[in-house]
Amino acid sequence: MDLVRSWKRHVECPTCKATAERACRTAGGRPTNEHRARRDAAGPIPYAKWRKEGLIPEQRTYTIPAVLKESEKARVDFNVDTALADGVAVVRMFLAERLGLFLQGEEAMDRIDDAVRKLIEVRGPVGTADMVTVLAYQVASLLAASAGPNGDPEALFDTVIRAQVDMARKMQKIQRERAEG
Repeated sequence: MDLVRSWKRHVECPTCKATAERACRTAGGRPTNEHRARRDAAGPIPYAKWRKEGLIPEQRTYTIPAVLKESEKARVDFNVDTALADGVAVVRMFLAERLGLFLQGEEAMDRIDDAVRKLIEVRGPVGTADMVTVLAYQVASLLAASAGPNGDPEALFDTVIRAQVDMARKMQKIQRERAEG
């Protein structure tokens, strides 16, 4: 993300007149995302060059064995059923692909979507693949936002899943005790 931000900032902004290497400013003088005119003036982002230089990772390919392995790991780690473990595996794919989603957008989404479709084909109806993909993307986005700029979304995700599983188990225990009492 820093590469993209610095690339966009290597030229002066025609809209707000921010100098090179400085953030664009709102009319009130506060820093903001780069204006469209500045992004256009910066030109195309050199992803291929950065990939050759090793500045961004190679594209990932998700295979069914890898996704199933991640799902099994989640099932064991959190002691949950297969459906929840599959959801955890998909969210972890999004978290692992954060940079790819930011840099490559549609290409990264297509790779993840294909992996989710394969997972759903193995586990259940094909029609649910799009919904799983959208929901996992939303969860990953919220985690990244909640973790903040210096936070670890993966650690936050593990904490949230553990807390939810613990709470569900406590509620089940309370309901069992009420039924017995």
